[in-house]
Amino acid sequence: MNKIKSVKNLTPILLGALLLLSTQLSMALPKAFQANYSVAKGSMKLGYLNTTLKYNGNRYSYHKYTKATGLAALITGIKITENSDGQFSGENIKPSTYLFNQSKRGGGKIDKIQFSGNRATGSYKNKPFNLTISPNTQDKASLELSLARDIAKNKARLNYPVISRGKKTQYTFQKIGNETLKTRAGTFTNTIKVKVVRSSNKRETIFWLAKELGYMPVKVRHREKNDVITTVINNYKSL
Repeated sequence: MNKIKSVKNLTPILLGALLLLSTQLSMALPKAFQANYSVAKGSMKLGYLNTTLKYNGNRYSYHKYTKATGLAALITGIKITENSDGQFSGENIKPSTYLFNQSKRGGGKIDKIQFSGNRATGSYKNKPFNLTISPNTQDKASLELSLARDIAKNKARLNYPVISRGKKTQYTFQKIGNETLKTRAGTFTNTIKVKVVRSSNKRETIFWLAKELGYMPVKVRHREKNDVITTVINNYKSL
């Protein structure tokens, strides 16, 4: 009887330890937050981006919405919805559904993915696909969560299998330094700069990842040909 009583007394302690362990395992994941960003080409404002990252138990929802404003809205009327929903186990991020829906004057495009086991099915521009995938394959939104997790863990190798536009591809990032970044949302000290590694220099994408946001982006600079699009955070709050 004494042994049974001792085991019963240990139950709350074990549950507390397991809860603490679960919390520690997920600490490397980005924190839940909501943020607003401005999108500009040079000095011309193009629009805004709203992002929300939420957790519910072992589920995550990372949703992004971009809309053109001002002259850009008159010319393009562009709106982009990008959603990634899935689950995590410890620090392993497993997307279940992904949606990229871009609408603009004259047309648009939709990229839909359903992840199940070692398969990714969906359609891109109304063309269906059914792919065999490797473990830890991400979509283009959950990729940001995986990158933030690995930056927080100070991983040297930043390589990720990704499904994009109905195809399997590989994303590799390279750390290129640290920088103190002043924004409307405040000053982020020692943001980590990473760039997407590409075989060609025709395109360049650089992310500024801030510890204050669990190493989610506070600035993104994308250059393609002679165009440079910059996205910078305006405000954010923890959820």
